[in-house]
Amino acid sequence: MNHIRLAAIFLMVLFLTVSNDRNAYSVSNAVKSQEDYIYTLDALRSINIMVENFPEDNTQKRYDQIKSQFRDAGEEFYGQNFDSSFQKFRKLKFSLIEFLDSVAQKYLDRTKEILDSTQKESFEVMIKYSKKNSSYTIYFRKPYDPLHDVKAYDETKFHYFYSREKIESYLRNGYKSYHEALNAFKDPEIVMLRKKKNMAPVIQNLIITRFLTVIDHCRQAKQYGIEIHRILNLKELGKSLQEFGISGSSLDPIFDYRIPEQYKVDANDNIGLIHTIEVKRMEKRKK
Repeated sequence: MNHIRLAAIFLMVLFLTVSNDRNAYSVSNAVKSQEDYIYTLDALRSINIMVENFPEDNTQKRYDQIKSQFRDAGEEFYGQNFDSSFQKFRKLKFSLIEFLDSVAQKYLDRTKEILDSTQKESFEVMIKYSKKNSSYTIYFRKPYDPLHDVKAYDETKFHYFYSREKIESYLRNGYKSYHEALNAFKDPEIVMLRKKKNMAPVIQNLIITRFLTVIDHCRQAKQYGIEIHRILNLKELGKSLQEFGISGSSLDPIFDYRIPEQYKVDANDNIGLIHTIEVKRMEKRKK
């Protein structure tokens, strides 16, 4: 199927470049400029929150340069200078490809970090807290006499007997989504297409869309990791509800002490919230 898809793409590229008629060429560039304008505007909107939440390593500066390219190409498009706008949109999309390559890599690294941060404790829970055949099972079923017996497990971790399967499911799905993102990022077809210097717009769009898909998979994987942290740190829930005076159903990530502080930006990003604004919300609520 991959070979068929690739062949179809090359045939489309060939079709788009065979016309030598000047009028047909102008009309084609007008149509393609319209398509490029809509596509790149939508891509920039998707990217904006990524830059807001992870602006380090010159990400903000590079994004500002890309937006400047978009304004320049957009001005030519508005002025109906379609040959010029078509070429400028092509250059813009080359910049987007380079930019999203680095952003996608950062998301992959961040995703692996979050999942790995839950891995050791998650496997401990999966091993120890089964109600069927764990070493704690007999103690779980026996009546407990606080005057004469020794507690075999930490009471604050008692909920693991019930949430173990959920932790296992989240860990499995998290790593599955992460590896789907990693495989999409390293797809040999994409690697081969990126080597083309004279890249057609349809190929550019394919690569940009692929990188955005990688980031979406990373967000899914990170969310599974966040949910595991919420289970592992369940005892912090009461602190959140008491301190901020809000119900569990409306507990945004910034107010949730179950989520480690260093990963709250990821939790906000996963659901489309801007971390800096959320921090200000929390600071105001604390006052």
